[in-house]
Amino acid sequence: MSALQVTSTTDALVAELRGQILGGQLRPGEPIPEIALAQRYEVARPTVRAALQTLVNRGLLVREHGRSARVPVLSVADVDDLYFMRTPLELLTVSTLAERGIDAMAADRMLARLAAMGPQASWAQRVQAHTDFHIALVDAVGSPRLSRLYAVVHEEMQLCLAQLQSTYPAPTALIDEHRQLLAAIRSGDPEVARTEMLAHMRRARDAFAATH
Repeated sequence: MSALQVTSTTDALVAELRGQILGGQLRPGEPIPEIALAQRYEVARPTVRAALQTLVNRGLLVREHGRSARVPVLSVADVDDLYFMRTPLELLTVSTLAERGIDAMAADRMLARLAAMGPQASWAQRVQAHTDFHIALVDAVGSPRLSRLYAVVHEEMQLCLAQLQSTYPAPTALIDEHRQLLAAIRSGDPEVARTEMLAHMRRARDAFAATH
């Protein structure tokens, strides 16, 4: 593989490794040695260290003293705790959007982005589009504080979904789920929207539990 040719080599390496984590090429628990990365991408070890630390700070890698960085191994308890935090935020979001009748145009665009992805799209790209959809819904509420709070779980949401690739055999599965969710929000009934969001999150949580 050729060296990364971009303005910021560190940022490029972060993007490359992030894509491999979310796409499943870097498996949970797999060590990521600095020397091997430096040789593979033809970059200096300080650049590798900086990239790995960025990913550690974002929760996509963990690193213990004296050991190589690795992709976190999420347990069912970890995912339950993630959904414990997400649930009140997500339910507040969809019920507010349904009640106010807000036109979630940004979410429409993200859904269109998911739908436009061909079969050649990587799982990492689908994971990012999925997260962007949920971010667009939260942002449509118009509360900067809600958006800031939701941002805390973005990366871990993606890490969880990255490990669910085998449970979505059809490329359209993510599209269909989010189309149903958007339709529930647009029903104008907050309870319908909450029920669909709960079902949406429960499917993901149960799929994770079934594979771990």
